Amino acid sequence: MSDKRKLPGNIIALAVILVAMLLLAGFAIGAVVLEGSRRAQETDKAIGAFYMANSGIEMQLYEFRKNRRSLVDVASAVNLYPGGSGWISTTGYETSTQKVIDFLPEEELAFVDLFDPDAIDVPAGVASVDIVWAGDGVGCEPDLEIGYTEWSVSSAIVWPTGGEYLIAIAPYASHLSYSLGPLNTLKAYRLRIRPFKCGARDIRVVLKDSSGTVLPYPGEIILGSEGTYQKATQRLKVSLPRQDILSGIFSYIVFSQEQLCKRVGGAGVCP
Repeated sequence: MSDKRKLPGNIIALAVILVAMLLLAGFAIGAVVLEGSRRAQETDKAIGAFYMANSGIEMQLYEFRKNRRSLVDVASAVNLYPGGSGWISTTGYETSTQKVIDFLPEEELAFVDLFDPDAIDVPAGVASVDIVWAGDGVGCEPDLEIGYTEWSVSSAIVWPTGGEYLIAIAPYASHLSYSLGPLNTLKAYRLRIRPFKCGARDIRVVLKDSSGTVLPYPGEIILGSEGTYQKATQRLKVSLPRQDILSGIFSYIVFSQEQLCKRVGGAGVCP
């Protein structure tokens, strides 16, 4: 009889435990749902901030390429929208201390400008150039052909004529410490790099002045933009050549020893 009298109490205790477990499960599920909702909101805000920053990059690129605005002009650009969203340019804070070429296929050309295309009459003060590179990743060790042309910018610009360029062969044995120089700090230079035997990876070009101090790389622009959407912030940075040749079929022109004939009304005679 005593066991039968305890039975209702056991059922009540079990019911309480089950209810408590259900409540705990509900709280846990609710917490997961709320956390997921919060993260979804944060993701939405981050995406909005990313698009704001991307809009800033696109606007600066348009002004720089299409309207020929200077970096100083686009560095002060800002665009704000209602609701606390918008973007501001961070271009004025971005600098590049080296030119990086991720991969250059065998016998293809890459150009490195050692002057500022926005101020071609101002010497960049480059006294030497350090170049390092790596193999193609499958065991091949490429040599580099490094050609460079120069012209004076100390007074009136004197452009190079045919044949006024030099070529150096950098063997793979020097791929960790190849140095080109000394160079005339009162002249402007343009390098042409071409790998032989196979492609080259991770080519890095560093410019130095006469004291050995690393100089900012002048041949590349870096555009920066910070976008804000509500309380989220995203920052983007892109780098691109200032005045790169649009088509590779014209890459040989700067280094050609032949004259280009553009005579109207006749083909002319080329050597």
